Amino acid sequence: MRTPGSLQSMLYPLQKRWYLIVICILLSGIAATRYLYMATSQYQASATLRIEDAQDGMSGSNLYRDFDVFKSNPKVQTEVEVLKSRSLFEKALDRLDFHVEYYRQGELKQEEVYHTAPFLVDYSIKDSSFNTLNCNLKFLEGNKFLISYERLGNTFEKQGVFGTQICDGGVCITVKKDEEQLRYHPQLKQENWSFIVYSRDALTSKLMNAQYLVKAADKEVNIVKLYYTHAIPEKASKMVNAISTAYIDQGIEDKKSLASSTVDFINQQIAIVGKELDDARDAIKIYRIQNQIVNIAQETDATYKTLGELTLQKVDVNMQLNVLENMSDYLRKNREVKFSGPEYGTVIDQLFTESVAKHNAKIREREELIKKYTAENDRVKNIDAEITQQKAYLIESVNNTRRKLLSKEDDLYAAIDDQRASFIGMPEKESTLQELNRNYFLFEKVYNFLIEKRTEAIITQQVNVSFNRILETALIPEVAVMPRKNVVCGLALMLGLIFGVMLAYLRHYTLPTVNTPEDLMADSSIPVIGQIQKFKVNESSYKAFNTLTARIFMNQSHQNSMVITVTSTRKGEGKSFVATQLARTLAAQDKKVILLDLNCYDPKIASSFDVRNGCGMKDIYVQQCSLQDAIQITSIPNLDVITSGETEDMVEHLIATNRTKDIIAELRTQYDAVIIDTPEVGEFIEAIPFMKWSDLNLYVVRAESGKNELVENAEMVKEEYRLQEVYYVLNAMKEKRNHTGYSKPAKMKSIKGRSYKAQLSNLFMW
Repeated sequence: MRTPGSLQSMLYPLQKRWYLIVICILLSGIAATRYLYMATSQYQASATLRIEDAQDGMSGSNLYRDFDVFKSNPKVQTEVEVLKSRSLFEKALDRLDFHVEYYRQGELKQEEVYHTAPFLVDYSIKDSSFNTLNCNLKFLEGNKFLISYERLGNTFEKQGVFGTQICDGGVCITVKKDEEQLRYHPQLKQENWSFIVYSRDALTSKLMNAQYLVKAADKEVNIVKLYYTHAIPEKASKMVNAISTAYIDQGIEDKKSLASSTVDFINQQIAIVGKELDDARDAIKIYRIQNQIVNIAQETDATYKTLGELTLQKVDVNMQLNVLENMSDYLRKNREVKFSGPEYGTVIDQLFTESVAKHNAKIREREELIKKYTAENDRVKNIDAEITQQKAYLIESVNNTRRKLLSKEDDLYAAIDDQRASFIGMPEKESTLQELNRNYFLFEKVYNFLIEKRTEAIITQQVNVSFNRILETALIPEVAVMPRKNVVCGLALMLGLIFGVMLAYLRHYTLPTVNTPEDLMADSSIPVIGQIQKFKVNESSYKAFNTLTARIFMNQSHQNSMVITVTSTRKGEGKSFVATQLARTLAAQDKKVILLDLNCYDPKIASSFDVRNGCGMKDIYVQQCSLQDAIQITSIPNLDVITSGETEDMVEHLIATNRTKDIIAELRTQYDAVIIDTPEVGEFIEAIPFMKWSDLNLYVVRAESGKNELVENAEMVKEEYRLQEVYYVLNAMKEKRNHTGYSKPAKMKSIKGRSYKAQLSNLFMW
């Protein structure tokens, strides 16, 4: 038995409707299987890059690093932004054969293939406005094929020959057979195929999406991870490796380009300084010859050193001004600025670098917006305004730096003039010679400095080495990252279980039904006196009804004769079956029994005992025959019946009269048990008078019946008519129980060496 509030009671809805849980799990499993079949598997490839760090100290690569005049320590986040740039992605795509995609058209889904299509497509774009061309292809007889595509809202079909060019929509395509594929797989001709030709911009826009991820491994180390996810594992690995290679090559190309520009600038300066050096040497020679000077006291070492340093600073300022001019020109010509190059390390500080990164981020944000909106959209206009503002800020920063350098240059000129003025008090010849020597010394030092820097720049220009390197190349992934079969199946199982449990509890509490005596006891004051299991065909019901009659006798032991009324809330609960089997059982127990069929709307007693439905209860009430004449003897010893009768007169108004009392009183004197089968009280009132004057009222409830309706009706009938001795009989139970009320016979149980028997519930108050 289940105690309300116990774990068994809480789990009862699941035990009762376990089939709902099984159904939900099966449905979720089918849905998961269908999803796994329909979903396109995605594979993720990854590569690892190491970003150059000038603070690494001496290493094996410093042999080249010492020759690199463009050393810098770029932030990893800046390089992450470079790796995310559209220009780098486009360069990577230029290395790959992704511009034509091939698809196999199945009955339920479309699947992309790579190098396994039975044909190849070459293309050439004739119109710069071309974006994409999506064609369906069907093999025809011989060397012919049929393609269909949509353009400008219309569908076009063209028949072509393999190897012959077809032009339309700004692109020309040439379809060729893959003879090797067709040789080994001739059935491929029978399948439906399609292909898509992309322009460079269209392919970049499609593939440069959320599937491409660039992440810094850690803030403290210069390691960057690249991830790319695609339905074809080979494409995923090729994409990541192409981006990594393009990034390394771009770094080398940028370094070479910058080194070449620096060499050109230094050559110009060398030509100017070389001429000045020659002029200074000639001036000293001429002055010595003209003035017959052999030796003259030289200027102090400190003065020369100071002038040399000031002159070098002036040259450095000139170089920085030249670099700033290049920056300004770069800003005027380019939208996306990448000032991570080492040649700007002398003039660009952290704040400026972060401003450039923000500027680049705005550029990429605009590229993403322009995919979704037009240039007239407010969001695009707003981002354009922010880009203009950020760019203006960068230009202003460059101008401010230029003004500072110009001011510094003026200060250097003034300092040089001051140093030169210190020789005014010397004798004229000595002063003149010293000045000539000083000029020669300064020009020589500047010349040597430029020669040294040009040599370093030329070496850097010739070295094809990037200090950014690939630590791990991407391998072809073998396991799909999504959908994950284990996760999907586990989630489906969990959801199926959850929904099944929810549905079981929802069904139990929203549409409660009666299945066990406990279901009735929880909400009704009427006790359960018996339970009748659901019998199979030709299965004996004697044991169940023998238990029921035993309880009736123990409950009505003070009665010499019993009047038992059998009724129910609605039709189909089994009251006629209970009344008939109860009468048979009592007769078998040597009790003289009479069974009255008061169910005039659906009489069944006559057919159950194979007697004629002649003079019956209705005839007795309308006084068309006497009570004794209506009694019929059955083939079962000790069992008589009175059928419902054949008269068509209405007798409902007579049942509540003293005539009913007289019938019951007369039958009490002749029989040990009077059993009355009545119509359902939920619709008819005939059973109420008999229930009022009966010794025992059996209210039949069929298992799986609606609980709320029958409990409310039974309680209402009992309270309204003040009925006594009303008991439930639970009929057609699927759960088999013994006479004690337990599902299984009580067994001796032992706990810690002491044995006891499970306590039996009250035989009448289930």
